[in-house]
Amino acid sequence: MPNGTDERGKHPIQRAKDKTREVREELEVAGAELQLTTTILERSLPPQHKAGDVRKAIDQNGAVAANVAEATEELAEVEALLAHEIEERERLEREIARRG
Repeated sequence: MPNGTDERGKHPIQRAKDKTREVREELEVAGAELQLTTTILERSLPPQHKAGDVRKAIDQNGAVAANVAEATEELAEVEALLAHEIEERERLEREIARRG
């Protein structure tokens, strides 16, 4: 296909950017849900029930939420890099077409 596009008409780098955005959005939702769960557990359980395995579970849930938030930020950075590369590729293609 022309210009390295696939059957859907998109360059692989554009498909990668689209997929990165989709995954980032899913992670944002998952992170918000994890944070909500942690908050509900912290607020709802009386202090005497927040010990032992329950305390470990609450803490682990909070740690997972933090990891998801970090991964979401990293995906946003990857998405921005891909967008920059797409712009550069399009600029180069326009330059080639202008010279050709």
